[in-house]
Amino acid sequence: MTSETSGVLLHAFLDGELDAASTIEVESRLKASTALRQELARLSALQISVQSRATRFTAPSAFRQSLFVPLPASQSSAAPIGVPRWWRGLAIGTSIAALAIVVASLGFIFTAGDKSSALVEEVVSAHVRSLLADHLTDLASKERHQVKPWLSNRLDFAPPVLDLANEGFALVGGRLDYLGGKPAAALVYLYRQHIINVFVWPSAPSRDHSIRASTHRGYNTVQFASDGMSYWAVSDLNPHDLDKLAKLFQLAQPAN
Repeated sequence: MTSETSGVLLHAFLDGELDAASTIEVESRLKASTALRQELARLSALQISVQSRATRFTAPSAFRQSLFVPLPASQSSAAPIGVPRWWRGLAIGTSIAALAIVVASLGFIFTAGDKSSALVEEVVSAHVRSLLADHLTDLASKERHQVKPWLSNRLDFAPPVLDLANEGFALVGGRLDYLGGKPAAALVYLYRQHIINVFVWPSAPSRDHSIRASTHRGYNTVQFASDGMSYWAVSDLNPHDLDKLAKLFQLAQPAN
């Protein structure tokens, strides 16, 4: 694989479109080349910027087609007997207004979906960058009483930092990051040789304690909320153990 070919394949690698063999080869090249890792970081940042800032709305194909279905030919241009012309105009106006509400609602749904997709891409990209660029932590420490104040002094919130070594999740350290247009804390844990990034930032209090799992570009993620904080955990760890970590964060009592 030439350097020119590697550059071209970076785009496909970033989009998760390579086969297993090509993915392994590109990852090997990335580990050996600082320039290639920098280019991947640049492309990833560009992709995130486009996905998070561009305004997009694509209506479902069935909905688009339904708008162009021809109406039945009118049998008569005259209004039915007993129906005033003003009532017919009001009915048409009401139908147009209802259609506008439906279109606006669909736009809100798909815009929200786009934002969620952009955020999961941003979170996974941050996880990958931390592994490729040898920048896993800003502060390497197994002591939560060192990691928590270090992060709190550099952020405008105090992220919960848990000691979960007894559960098999060893604290590695912490890092500053920037996700979803806001500063975030990255807590790094190690579980059976699997690196886990737990991204944390403040959010509005919510009664929704569900844990949403997904897989993106080969990495498993869980998203959840607890005590006014929003969490995203990302790793190649299996979903069951990642869900276990999420529940440990939700069950933990706030501590100093």
